[in-house]
Amino acid sequence: MALDQDPADSSGQDLHDGGDVIQNAAEEAGTEQQQPQPQLQPQPEPQPEPQPQPQPQPQPQPQPQPQPQPQLQPIQGPDLEAERSDDADSALGDDGDEQSITTSLADSIRQFLTENGRTYHRYHAGQYLYPNDEAEQNRLDLQHHLHTLTIDEKLYLAPIKQDIHHVLDVGAGTGLWAIEFADKHPSAVVIGTDLSPIQPTFIPPNLSFLVDDADERWIFKHKFDYIHARELFCAVDEKRLIGQALENLKPGGWFEMCEMAFPLCNDDDTASPDDPIHTWSRLMVEASLRNNQQLTNPHHYAEWMREAGFVNVQREEFKWPTNRWPRDKKHKLLGMWNQANMLDGLEGFTMGLFTRALGWQPEEVQVFLAGVRKDIYDTRKHNFFQLFVSYGQKLE
Repeated sequence: MALDQDPADSSGQDLHDGGDVIQNAAEEAGTEQQQPQPQLQPQPEPQPEPQPQPQPQPQPQPQPQPQPQPQLQPIQGPDLEAERSDDADSALGDDGDEQSITTSLADSIRQFLTENGRTYHRYHAGQYLYPNDEAEQNRLDLQHHLHTLTIDEKLYLAPIKQDIHHVLDVGAGTGLWAIEFADKHPSAVVIGTDLSPIQPTFIPPNLSFLVDDADERWIFKHKFDYIHARELFCAVDEKRLIGQALENLKPGGWFEMCEMAFPLCNDDDTASPDDPIHTWSRLMVEASLRNNQQLTNPHHYAEWMREAGFVNVQREEFKWPTNRWPRDKKHKLLGMWNQANMLDGLEGFTMGLFTRALGWQPEEVQVFLAGVRKDIYDTRKHNFFQLFVSYGQKLE
């Protein structure tokens, strides 16, 4: 289905607020400057006669110290929240090995790595090539709203029961999805896993977060009624993930994957393959391949679920415009939110991947992204990403 352009945007001008529209309220509420207060002038007091002062003793001159060499600097992340119920405790396996889930208690994983001004996860460093700092956490929260807006304010599409018992969220990020799910399903024990401990401290009592690599063997004691995975950015072996999800589901349980897919699309010839944004899209795919990841894989998730043994597999496709160019109200709104999502995340998506996999210098990346940002604002170019929601059921 092709999206129609809004005639009001035919000039190509975005008034420089396609994504910034979302932040106008915050910008208009800027902080007021503090006005200086008048100061009372003290009356001069008679000064005592000066007394001779003892001469200071000469101090030894400090010896110059060698300058430290630049290196990755750790910074402290938030502490992990303790599990709050016996049910949540028993959801974990009893294995005594010191890997995977049990690593969530190690202090070292709460110290992040710094590179090119952005911070990255330390646990299994390099597995996920995108940052985890405050700027990226804010973008992830924005992206969560974009996802729920896309599927009509829902958290999932799989036909699960309301009184569900055990739920796993793989790649929880900032934890917003897991928090909202736990609030809406108080009878469920919800576990969220991620490579970074960046989730909030105050969470529902039926929710716990763990630091875990989804590519490793899952050691949960309980099977799950529902497993959810969203925007993993191909940082895992998806076929292995699908297999582990099937193994860890109860009979009749559901597994759902939600992922934006590359490459960037344009189906009405309003853009050129040589445009900076389409060049960026191709380079993202190339750089990911060099890192043994494939950003086009979401196209195949439903097929891989069927091959693994899932039944009742469904795939639903959505479009995320890169700005507010569509005519219809919903896609225009999605475009505005996705424009903000892309502008906020563009450097984070690109910097680590291009410098590590393609050998670019940070300055080269910044210059290149300036052209990409112009394309994101240009409403004459009807670009969009595809979003795939694929879900299937374990045979009862």
